[in-house]
Amino acid sequence: MNTRTVVLGVVTVLVAVGAAGWYFQDDLPFDLPWNEPKPTATAPKPQAPKPPPQAAAKPAPEAPKPAAAAPAPDPKDPVAMDNAIKATQAKAAELEKKVADLQKQVEAKNKEVAEMEKKAGAKPAASK
Repeated sequence: MNTRTVVLGVVTVLVAVGAAGWYFQDDLPFDLPWNEPKPTATAPKPQAPKPPPQAAAKPAPEAPKPAAAAPAPDPKDPVAMDNAIKATQAKAAELEKKVADLQKQVEAKNKEVAEMEKKAGAKPAASK
């Protein structure tokens, strides 16, 4: 074989490998320098100031975690749909009871606050 044929074959193989690499670059298990996002020329966003550390910080009460949502029933199964509707209605009724209880608690607290304000307002007037 003459050298021209060998060089042409090597160049062809290199071009094919390069084209394949370019085509499959997103599927590589590592990042290539030219795939990284380019930095933008915008000004950096200001960071929010951090609050000073507190000596005796109370842990915040955790909110109750919602129960895992049940998978949706098959729309073709009327029994499963009825059960899902009943479960949803029961959950809605439970939530409505909780809302009503919370409203009662808020009203009671408002009454207590109003009474305390009356007492606080009456004391200075009586001492004059």
